[in-house]
Amino acid sequence: MKTLSIFSPTMAKARDLAKQIKMLGKDLAYEIKEYEATESSQFEFLIAIHNDDAVIIDCTIPDDLNQPTIYPILTAQVNSLDHILIFSDNYYDDKDYNGNYVPILPLNITPQREYRSKDKDVVKWLIAQLLDLQTHDYYPRLHLTDIESLTKYRSEMEQMLFNSLNLHNSQKGNKTQVMISYRNSCSAEVEQFKKEIEDQGKVEIKVLPPGSLCGDFEAHTPMRRWMLAGLLDDHIRKVDELWIYYNDIYPNSWWTLAELMMTAYINFSRSADNQIIIKVYDANKKCFLPEEKFPKFIKIALNTKQHRRLARLLSNTRPDTMGPESLDNINQLKLIVPIMRGMPEILRNKFAEQMRPVLEHGIPQSIPKEQQEEMIRDLIKMYSNPDELERYINDEVFQDIFWKNISYQTETQTPSLVNNVIDPDIFMDTPMTEDTRLNEVDLEEAAQKGSLISLKSSVGTKKYQVEKGIKRYLWLATRMEQPTVKDAPGLEVIQTYNLVAIEK
Repeated sequence: MKTLSIFSPTMAKARDLAKQIKMLGKDLAYEIKEYEATESSQFEFLIAIHNDDAVIIDCTIPDDLNQPTIYPILTAQVNSLDHILIFSDNYYDDKDYNGNYVPILPLNITPQREYRSKDKDVVKWLIAQLLDLQTHDYYPRLHLTDIESLTKYRSEMEQMLFNSLNLHNSQKGNKTQVMISYRNSCSAEVEQFKKEIEDQGKVEIKVLPPGSLCGDFEAHTPMRRWMLAGLLDDHIRKVDELWIYYNDIYPNSWWTLAELMMTAYINFSRSADNQIIIKVYDANKKCFLPEEKFPKFIKIALNTKQHRRLARLLSNTRPDTMGPESLDNINQLKLIVPIMRGMPEILRNKFAEQMRPVLEHGIPQSIPKEQQEEMIRDLIKMYSNPDELERYINDEVFQDIFWKNISYQTETQTPSLVNNVIDPDIFMDTPMTEDTRLNEVDLEEAAQKGSLISLKSSVGTKKYQVEKGIKRYLWLATRMEQPTVKDAPGLEVIQTYNLVAIEK
């Protein structure tokens, strides 16, 4: 008999869901196991997602974060394995452009199968997904039983992820996978453009809803800006082509140029026949431009040094590799450097090799294997050299202003564009050079009091109204059996703030 596991914040919800599935899906014939979040472990979760034919996860984020959630026991496979079904019972108020309510999920929970509309019955959706899974033999399940089997079957576990990815590649058929890069203010016309193109049946288009990662007026720390750029990277890696919805305002924003930078970053390590193709659609002329007519900023030439710096910025700001507790580790390294200077070289090399498992855990799994190995080699080399290690811990990504100060674009056009060409070094400098010298406490106080803040630009000082925006969430995995966020284990809450310029 096929097996189905249900993970839910409480046992009552898990049992109720199991009962409804049994009643409505009589022909499914699943043996159902129910798990309560607070009584389950990451180990049980790993066993279930690799052994069972299907896994349902209730990822509802409650209004009161003192209530239990499933997030402390989740692992990275939730975003990759096709037989994992995720839903949320809590939604943002506004519908997306397809008329669906968008579930409140962390920014970095992007599953293969996700329930997207509260206008439908979630149980019926789950049954439809389970029936679909039963009609296919996508990839074999494993027989994990204990901690040792996680090591024994490591290659098979990796193969499951590979097979799931191949499954979705094969489902694309002959359709080209496209992502459209555009300014939020153009979202309505982009949605219409998407519909017209998809109706031709040749492409499948991804359009991130406006403000889904960052709104036009949101203010973030440099760390958050790079974290969001890394999430853009994740989306772009899944497509064959990036289409630029080009108009006069497109190149003004650091965020739209970030999509071009992420594409250049991805293509840097790819062979010529596997690169993401960039196309430019002129919104005014209503046509695609030939390559020789592309605006100059479209083409970005990264050198090796720039690519390495970009990799460092992204890897040190990803939710899966860099959490708030990481700064404590940096402070510990600052204490280690003087000790290492007194060590013989053979002991320093031995210490660096012993760090390999920890370093491997911190390398993004989304990048190519050879790039992962290169990063690990560089890190081991650094950990065996106190001078290199000291330079590392003094990097910009570990500075207080990088994590705490608010960065905001006050100019009409981002300084990243120089003579209509993206300067990669200036682009990477921009989040720090746009430091406002304010922090989230300052924005919270201004929002509560209704007071204005003043920010300088090239045309003088501008005044801004600070408004509280929506709450966004990040999933932060449990590490070493300890949650990295204490107040809401497994979740980091991001209160956004909008800075609205006051016209004179």
